[in-house]
This record gives sequence, C-alpha cells and structure tokens, in this order.
Amino acid sequence: SLLSDTITMVFGQRKSMNGAVPLCVAGACVVLLMALVSSTASNRPQSTYLAATVTPRASMRPGFISSPSSACAPRNVRANAEMRRMGRKSFLLATGGVTASSIFQQQLFQSRAERDVYTGTTPVDKLVPGQKSAQRTDLYIVLKAKIGEFVKSPYTSVMQLVLLDALKRDKSSKTGGLDGSIQYELDDLKLPELKQTVKELNAAKDAVNKEWQSEDKLTFVDVLVFSGYLKTAQEFNRALVQRSTNGGGQTIASGFGNPFPVPPLGRADASKNAGKKIESTSVADLANTLKSLGFATRDIAALSICFPGSEDLANVEAALSDYDPKVAGAIKSAQQSRRTVTQNSYQVNVGEAYNKLVTFGQPAVNPLAYYYPAPKFDISKVKL
Repeated sequence: SLLSDTITMVFGQRKSMNGAVPLCVAGACVVLLMALVSSTASNRPQSTYLAATVTPRASMRPGFISSPSSACAPRNVRANAEMRRMGRKSFLLATGGVTASSIFQQQLFQSRAERDVYTGTTPVDKLVPGQKSAQRTDLYIVLKAKIGEFVKSPYTSVMQLVLLDALKRDKSSKTGGLDGSIQYELDDLKLPELKQTVKELNAAKDAVNKEWQSEDKLTFVDVLVFSGYLKTAQEFNRALVQRSTNGGGQTIASGFGNPFPVPPLGRADASKNAGKKIESTSVADLANTLKSLGFATRDIAALSICFPGSEDLANVEAALSDYDPKVAGAIKSAQQSRRTVTQNSYQVNVGEAYNKLVTFGQPAVNPLAYYYPAPKFDISKVKL
C-alpha cells in the first residue's frame, strides 16, 4: 500500500515536473521496493530443509542418529540449493538497494544546492563549534599557503622575532608583549638582518587578508606567531625525514612525528613601539628576562633556537651552558635527544616551550577573531 501510494504521488505530479520523474524520487521508490521485498524474504520461516532429521526407526534405537549420507543426504542437497538461491537473491537486492540509495543521495544534495535553502546568516557569536572548527581549518590552510609563498627566511629568524616581541612584556603594567611592536625596534637593537623577515611576514599578512573573508583583518603578530609554529614544525619534520638515506625517513616522520601545539590566534597589533624596551640582546640578559617571566631551565634550553644568532645553535647553547649549570644540563639532554632517530624529547620540549612563550603572561587573545557569519540553513525550504 505504501509503495502504491508513493508511485501514485510521483506519477501524479509529472506535469509539474516538466514531464519527467526526478532521479532522486525514482531512487527513493527503488529503495522502498527493495526494502519491502527484502523484508518479505527475511520474514519467511526457516527452511525445513535446514533441519536435521532422525528416522523413526533410528529414534527407537538409543544413541543412534541417521548419518547425513543416508537419511539426510537428499534433504541436504536441497537445503544447499535453497541457501545458494537465497544468497544470490540477497546479493542482488543489496546491490540494487545501495545503487539506488547512492543515486537518491546524489540527486537529493544536488537539488538542495540548486535551491535557495538559506535565510539570512548566523552571527559570529552564535556559530556552533562545528562551524568554528571548519572556518579555523580553512584559515590555517590559507595561512600555510601564503607563508610558504612569501616567507623565505629561515625558521630561526622568525623565532627570534617571536622571542624578542614576547620579552617586551611588562608584568607590572601589563603592557607590551606579543603585539608586533618589535618590528619598530630592530634598528635600536642592531638587528637589521631581521628587517627582511618582517617584510616577508607583512607580505604574507596582506595576501591572507585579500583572500580571507572575515571583517577582522589578520594582524602582523598573529602571522608572526603562526609562522614561527609552522616553519619550526616543518623544520622538525625535515629533520626526521633526513634520518634515513634509503627512503625510510618519510616513514619515520609520518609514524613518529612529534606533537607541536598550534598557537591560538586573535592578538592585536601595536601601532608603535610599546611595552618594555629591550636593553640588550645578549644570551645572558635574554635568559634572565625569561626567568623573570616564569620560564624554567628546561624552557630556556628549548628556546635556544629563538635567541639572536641561533643560526649557529651550538654557539648559543654554549653561551647558555656558561650562563647557568642547570640550563647546561637541560641543553646536554637536548643534544642527546637530537642524535636519536625521532628526536622525541627535544622536539616535544621545544613545542611546549614555544606554546608557553606565546601564551603565558601575554596579552589576551580574542577568541572570536577571524570568524565570519555563516549562512543560516532553513530546513523549511528543503523539499525532497
């Protein structure tokens, strides 16, 4: 009855469908037909051919059951034939059902896309977690592409800018810190070689803002922080790939890669030099500043790649070892880890220390930054 009503409804509306039945409706009918036939077949009583039999004569003799080769043989042959026939039938029903269902779903989603099923937009503060996650993932993809295209400086140069910008934080007045103002202080710090990195980061920022559709424009400091994360993570991956010369390095990197937390975004840029002025970029002075901000010896050792001159990492680590014996012990452990195949403890420590550097005691981030209103889906407009 249900199948009959469905077919009547479909063919009764042919005139309003330009004389053709949509494939999605036809697919739905086929699925329904398959389900009804399959249900009928599955509700049949179990075949009597599948039941084992005992002859009357044999039942009168305790402990004796007629063997399949004697009394049950003809019935077993028929039972096997019945099972094969039902198996073929079930296979054909399942195949037809899956095919029809695929056609139905394809046409359903195509018809939804062709109709206007959206009414207005969902504001940023009302976005559900799934919408936020999708938008953030898309933003990461754009950032990765533009940073790869424009930022050609080594990862150490980017990390140096991140460290110096973070160390401008004044704990007492709660000013400065990661706000991008380090780009205005490079001449005073006698670090002109980092100007090229700043230029590349600004080019990447402009390229992202041309493509990203949120009202909030990405800030220089967010591109800086994300670039530090991205380029260091890529460098660590390359280090693992290079552990093998016979092609096994990629397997090591994909199977034993170490976690590197993605930094949060949503920081504001300073329009001029802000926060505490960095008086010296010597290893000892920067390490003292890190200590005053609450960083442990292991953190300081891990952040050695962020110190000015870290292109020669061995030289920076030697200076840090002379600065504090405890830091020297952490650096020795890091050097031992770098000689292993997976560099596990070294890379994990760097990732954790970097995440702490860009979050601990730094200016708060705007959790809604860079999202944009999403089209609001109106279920009442969907017609199947």
